[in-house]
Amino acid sequence: MVTIECDDPALERALRSHAGLLLEQGGTIAPGVVIRARDGEISVAHRDPPPPDIPLITVLDASLVRIGDKTLCLQGDEILPGSDFSKLSRDQQHILAAQCDVYNLGRKVAHMRARLPKFAYQAAPGLLTALVTRRLPGQALSGSARDTQSPVTPPDALDTFLASRVLTWRDLDTQSQTTTVLMSLIDYFDHHHNGARYDAQSAPARLSVSAARCGSPEDVCFADYHAGDAHTTFIHHGFVDTSTPFTRLASFEVEFHDLGMLRVRPGRARRDPIGLSESKGARAFPTPVVESPDADATEVSNLVIKRTGERSVLRRGLAIALLDRFMGRDQAWVEQTIDRVEEAVLERTRAYYAGLRDLALISSGIVDPAPVLALVDHQNAVLDRYVAEMPAR
Repeated sequence: MVTIECDDPALERALRSHAGLLLEQGGTIAPGVVIRARDGEISVAHRDPPPPDIPLITVLDASLVRIGDKTLCLQGDEILPGSDFSKLSRDQQHILAAQCDVYNLGRKVAHMRARLPKFAYQAAPGLLTALVTRRLPGQALSGSARDTQSPVTPPDALDTFLASRVLTWRDLDTQSQTTTVLMSLIDYFDHHHNGARYDAQSAPARLSVSAARCGSPEDVCFADYHAGDAHTTFIHHGFVDTSTPFTRLASFEVEFHDLGMLRVRPGRARRDPIGLSESKGARAFPTPVVESPDADATEVSNLVIKRTGERSVLRRGLAIALLDRFMGRDQAWVEQTIDRVEEAVLERTRAYYAGLRDLALISSGIVDPAPVLALVDHQNAVLDRYVAEMPAR
């Protein structure tokens, strides 16, 4: 039986019930797995270095609860059965009820409201909007109909809570239909960019997760669901993931006399459906997306700065974005131009985080600025390291 270390007897009983139901329904939990709960925060660890190719937890298809719009509902911060709960199989009803007990006893929805910016910073709309858009107030991108900076309204709390706990699951028999399932027990793994591998297997159909290290030697972690940087994990999960290997640029525009207007957007993190083993390719740096709305302007998203080394990642993205402007130019001119553009985009990104720091401090009387300041410090450290590794000119 799985080891559970918990500082709350009621939550410990709920965790033990959840794990027991998973095993009763044919799932597996490897020896040495430890589920820990401290102050409502739940994580998974392993007492010994876990073997990398043996699943830590396996959940049979029948225990992956199909989640629809009315399967669950929210009353205050309590997650309760919804009108479609009765449509689930009896086994799925039992395991979902046990999982909701864990969520409620751990006050997970309340913690989410206090942690996620879209809830926590509603009293400081200027700060919140600047965080979500990665653009300071009054810095709209000219000539773009898509560019708006209206105040961010709070999202649906239940949908937001479930978003990081569900997967798009493919029917392993037909391979033709997908559904949204709530992971059982696996969702207690900590998020981490280099998290554990997860696999969808057949005969019998099941989801499994194998070992990966994050944090202390015995901790194991589950892969984050998108190619996000530290800013993205803060917006979507409420913590600054300093392990992510890159940082997206802020949103801004800069004009060059010989290149025209360059408009930069952060881009969107990818969210991949499950169905096959996650590969390193799924975590690769995002490809720049380039648009040319007119002859004198270029819009590009998904430009990134690698956290350590590999200066070529940003420069290659800039070369892709400005390829049309480089046609017919000699290599020396191209390199010098990329130097100029690189300096400009670094300066604008640094200016954005300086402005974000100011907004956080101005808002300190109504919201806690500390998480934003931690984000700013991390992003500045990434920029500082990048600049320090640039060759002298």
